[in-house]
Amino acid sequence: MSDPERRAVVLIPGLERVERFERRDLLAENLANTVAQPTYPAEPVMAAGEAGLRLRPRALRGDERPGRTLDLFEAYWADMVPSSAEMSPWRRFVSGFELVAYWLFSWGNLKALRLSRAIAIGLVAGGVLLVLWYVSIAVIVVAALRAAPEQEMLLASLPALRSLFDWLLDVTAWVQTSAPYFILTLLLSAFRADELAQMAMFSKEYLENRRRDMQAGLRDRVRRRVAETIDHVLASSYDEVFVVAHSFGSIIAIDLLARWPHPADRDRVHLITLGSPEAVLSCRSQWLAGERERLFRNAPHAWLDFYSPTDWLCNAITDHARHYPGNSHRLWFDAPLIERATGRTHKAYYFDPEVLQTLMGGSISARRS
Repeated sequence: MSDPERRAVVLIPGLERVERFERRDLLAENLANTVAQPTYPAEPVMAAGEAGLRLRPRALRGDERPGRTLDLFEAYWADMVPSSAEMSPWRRFVSGFELVAYWLFSWGNLKALRLSRAIAIGLVAGGVLLVLWYVSIAVIVVAALRAAPEQEMLLASLPALRSLFDWLLDVTAWVQTSAPYFILTLLLSAFRADELAQMAMFSKEYLENRRRDMQAGLRDRVRRRVAETIDHVLASSYDEVFVVAHSFGSIIAIDLLARWPHPADRDRVHLITLGSPEAVLSCRSQWLAGERERLFRNAPHAWLDFYSPTDWLCNAITDHARHYPGNSHRLWFDAPLIERATGRTHKAYYFDPEVLQTLMGGSISARRS
């Protein structure tokens, strides 16, 4: 009997500062718990220096075929996401102004409001939280300046700034002493506004790919990190490799695979996107829209897209259903309103039975236009 078909999964997690292998281990645990295909406990495996987990299926009674072995790897990049807590209040204040201007004052963002009602609600709510977050940062910064003795010397040398600074003092003092300010701090904490600002800041830096301090742009550095893992796995003897990209990881996958330099890999690569924000970000970035079209032209062997209307942070990949008919899957996560509003449903793809079955035992139609 010939060896069972070997499948590798390379997970590209979303935009969240988590420990290495945390998302890989979560996915492995959920895959092992699928009822349709019982597996032995996960065991370590190496592929060209990449540490992974191997899931070997148990033979089903009445079926002597052992099934498909699955090796699960993670293209880790979360450590490249800067923490807003590591930034000084003054830097957060300056960067926050640019951040608010970038996301709120754009015709592309108005176009994104028309994608769906859920997306519109999410964008409006996110925009309000971003503005309120910036107000809270402004209060902290002005309070720090008020207490700094050197600010008096600076204002003495620049009298033109005195009136502006006095105005900021009056405004922030009124905000701090007003009753809604206490409610504001609770609201920002409950809806994790600091995380939202961090995600918005990283997305902006990635899309712009600016070179700072003689260093390559953020997009170039992230793409290289993820490409190393995928390249190592593809260089191994797997029959097929599923690149599974969740959330912002799908933006990295589109960017990377659109210009993948090895034509021989194309027939083995299957792309699976989970909860992608591509449709929203493409409205803001012409570069991303161009990379998506390039990927359609240089398409991987197959491409499945999973999205959910109850996930307010995503939408279907633009034009995916036309290029890959039958491979665009609409999921429904039965979650209360608070979980949708806080983005918790955005992680539900890791638990969805249809997604897990596709990774463990399913096959993907290679139909494309």
